[in-house]
Amino acid sequence: VTGVQTCYGGFVNQITVPGSSGRLLCSGFWGFSRHLNYLGEILQALAVSFPSATIGVYWPLLYPLYYVLLFVGREQDDAAICAAKYGAAWDKYVKKVPWKIVPFVY
Repeated sequence: VTGVQTCYGGFVNQITVPGSSGRLLCSGFWGFSRHLNYLGEILQALAVSFPSATIGVYWPLLYPLYYVLLFVGREQDDAAICAAKYGAAWDKYVKKVPWKIVPFVY
């Protein structure tokens, strides 16, 4: 059984993992991946740099590549820190939300 917190006037139920003091959210967008915000940053970087690639200038694509390298390493560090901090609750969370950054891919 997961913890359910009702917020925003009863319109949203936030489902959290028991034992995490309501900190490990596994509903809504955060039920798709553990770091969905990282995906948004990468997509934004692609959107900003892609137009230059359409005219044959490819070096701006290093910008989204930088974010990919940064966020994959950061995700691994976060996973280790959270595993130590939350223990068994983190293991339950990982089973509930298996995707790290990109849903259904990674």
